Amino acid sequence: MALSVAFMLGLIAIGVLFMRSAVMGRIKSKQAQSWPNVKGRVLTSEVVEDRYRDPTGNATIAFVPKVVYEYNVEGQVYTSRNIIFGQTNYDYIIASRICEKYAIESTPDVYYNPAKPAESVLVPRSTEGMRSLVPGIFFIVAGILVGLFAILFPEE
Repeated sequence: MALSVAFMLGLIAIGVLFMRSAVMGRIKSKQAQSWPNVKGRVLTSEVVEDRYRDPTGNATIAFVPKVVYEYNVEGQVYTSRNIIFGQTNYDYIIASRICEKYAIESTPDVYYNPAKPAESVLVPRSTEGMRSLVPGIFFIVAGILVGLFAILFPEE
């Protein structure tokens, strides 16, 4: 029974960590929608190839738009790379379109955190690239099921 309880608590703890990460990203995105904005200036804009292994272990190539921009808040110049909150990969065409939208010397709106002006984003409303709630829910439910089985079918 003690082993089942420890396993249950471990699964629930993992689930809570996944959920916290997913929820915090969504909260930050929601808060950023009310942040003030200023005009920025794009310094660099390029598509970078990203090679990684997908969950099944297959080698995959994706593309990431890398945009560096600067903006001025109360006389202080800041530099950032955040297009959205979260990290995502695209196919080449979509990544290229994002880089075209934020071309070098363009002047996009930059949304910045008034409490920490160094924190900024170009697209505050996007939930793209944010962690899914599903893994957290899965681990929490699995932990609860392990606990229920331990109670309903105790070891003898």
